[in-house]
Amino acid sequence: QIFTQKLRFDFDEIRLKSISKINKGKQLNKEHMLEIGKFYVLNGGQEPSGYTDSWNTSENTVTISEGGNSCGFVNFNTEKFWSGGHCYYLNKLSENIDVYYLYSYLKFIEPQIMRLRVGSGLPNIQKGDIENIKIKILPKKEQIKISNLLLSTDNKISSIESQKDSFEIFKKGLLQQMFV
Repeated sequence: QIFTQKLRFDFDEIRLKSISKINKGKQLNKEHMLEIGKFYVLNGGQEPSGYTDSWNTSENTVTISEGGNSCGFVNFNTEKFWSGGHCYYLNKLSENIDVYYLYSYLKFIEPQIMRLRVGSGLPNIQKGDIENIKIKILPKKEQIKISNLLLSTDNKISSIESQKDSFEIFKKGLLQQMFV
């Protein structure tokens, strides 16, 4: 019903700073990172910068890359991790906000967030610009329904990607047997 426009929502539009605290991580220099550790270090970028045996940010946290080529990248972290100096993380969400709904909405508007970049050498996004991002929200009950639908879709995508990887390995094995 949502996708056929039979079911429409009346969204409230509010600023991110009114539903969440936006924090900047703490710098962890490369010499203090490990190749293998209990917790990954997210220092901006899309992938971990390294690992450590301590964490400063809890699981189920939304992050937004603050600087570099990937500034504005939105991520959902399901594990405890170390939030580095080029990483914004959202916590202390209002009770009326579902974290996965918020992540999904921010991921949807990620191109707009990336356009908030300033600077040319090492671009970054200012905290004030992040705080003023407008979020469309619904009652929490509706947010949860949407989150569950999106999460089940994400899980299905992961399953299909895993199957694809398995088939590619299988195909490679067939080709090796055929041509060796």
